Amino acid sequence: AVLTQNTMTGCLFALCASVALAGPPPLLAARAPSVVMGGMEQKLTPLASGNRVSLQLSGPTASLEPLAQSCVGMARSAGLTGIVYSLERLARLEIVAEGGREHLDALVDHAAAAADVECKVEWQAPVGGYDEAFPLVTLRPQMSAVLGVHGDKRTLDYYTRHLQVEAVFNRGLKLASERNDPTLLSLRLSGDSARLKSFVRWAQRGPPLERAERVVVTWS
Repeated sequence: AVLTQNTMTGCLFALCASVALAGPPPLLAARAPSVVMGGMEQKLTPLASGNRVSLQLSGPTASLEPLAQSCVGMARSAGLTGIVYSLERLARLEIVAEGGREHLDALVDHAAAAADVECKVEWQAPVGGYDEAFPLVTLRPQMSAVLGVHGDKRTLDYYTRHLQVEAVFNRGLKLASERNDPTLLSLRLSGDSARLKSFVRWAQRGPPLERAERVVVTWS
């Protein structure tokens, strides 16, 4: 049968009406990109319990040294853990402490009340890996460090796969690694002290999804 012009026009009108009532076809849902954290981004995701504060103290040496000693004594008495970094060329000390918020607040108040010393306070995500000794590390422009990373075989395998990217590519450090024991990864690193300090913090936090049982650091 041959369709007349009126019949064809009617069919076309009906088709358009049905499309209009149904609405546009649904859009395909966009797939969210997967997110993989690099070492530099992990500071946003705390892995250790408690709190962490960095006290950056600047001022005359005659005021800095006794203040650092009193802060460390106070931190030890409160059961806090941490480390002290000295930047002699900048007349500055950095005290990093981790533990309960109440004790850290008291430490901040003590440092901020000191005369002749400027105190910059920065709250950070805790990383763990410190002890109550609060060792003093004098940072020179170029430094070396030996790290003993302890953990099970799977965790240390995961660390090993990230070493070149985190130490060499991201931070420009010289790296030598040794794995004579399945549960111990020995690292020797050297380079810019600020970048080396950043790598130490990354090692304490661990690569994404994994974390060492213990990281022992010896500076030189």
